[in-house]
Amino acid sequence: MTYVFFDLDKTLIKVQSQRLLLKTLYKRKFISFLDLWRIRLFFFMYQLHLVSHKNLSSTYAYIAQIMKGVDVAKLQKAVRAFVFTEFAAVRNYPAVIELEKHISTGKDIVLCSSAFEPIVEAAALFFNIPQYTATKLEIKNGVYTGRLQGLPNYGEEKIRNLNVFDFNGSFAYSDHHSDIPLIMKATYRYAVSPTRQLREYAKEHGWFIIE
Repeated sequence: MTYVFFDLDKTLIKVQSQRLLLKTLYKRKFISFLDLWRIRLFFFMYQLHLVSHKNLSSTYAYIAQIMKGVDVAKLQKAVRAFVFTEFAAVRNYPAVIELEKHISTGKDIVLCSSAFEPIVEAAALFFNIPQYTATKLEIKNGVYTGRLQGLPNYGEEKIRNLNVFDFNGSFAYSDHHSDIPLIMKATYRYAVSPTRQLREYAKEHGWFIIE
């Protein structure tokens, strides 16, 4: 069994999925105007690589808190509608071609993203990917509790969540330098429209680079 691991944001799609979703969440009254701009600022700083692991964890905890009391099924329905409406226009075709190639040859695909589970679950459906790992929100009695379930699916935590899969003969695709340890675990290593740090590392170590 050969596994192929794909990141989502800036890999299978050309944008940050959660940043793109914010406007919809605000219009549907899942978040306030102040929350909208606070989270937008975070993603802007993340795009400029100005976010530390500590800041990422605290921001994800903040986002979990503002989701407190939200009906899980209601949010899932809204996110799925958003993904199936918006993702066609933001697909990163070179990476999607790779994905379709692996699907056609019967490999097992895993979507592994630091994004929250509702959007990763919807993205997995959109791209016909059967398995995923994501940052999880704690759920009780059908609503979000305002807490994370575990840690953000980022960096070393992403690797821990993928350790149930066999990396022997595997493929890994990502755009971000935080995924260097994950890509290194794979047999075939791909940097997709990479950050400067990942591009330099990929060139130095002879990895594939997809633009």
